[in-house]
Amino acid sequence: MDVDDIVDLLSIDLIGVIPDDEYIITQTNKGEPAVSNKKAPSGKAYIEIARRVLGDNIEVTIPGRDEGFFAKILSFFRRK
Repeated sequence: MDVDDIVDLLSIDLIGVIPDDEYIITQTNKGEPAVSNKKAPSGKAYIEIARRVLGDNIEVTIPGRDEGFFAKILSFFRRK
């Protein structure tokens, strides 16, 4: 299942997606919060989620999705 399938299944608003990266495992093993490294993908995701919960209007980024200009063009041609 991808993120869209889960959101549809649960009928919820998506506030963020935490990417799976090595930093989460390392920090958890050390007993430190994963959000402490603001440069790690997971740390950035946690901070973005917290900002959304606090009311900031930030676009949700989904790891693994390339939404650049060329990705949109390729996706258009793949549909046909």
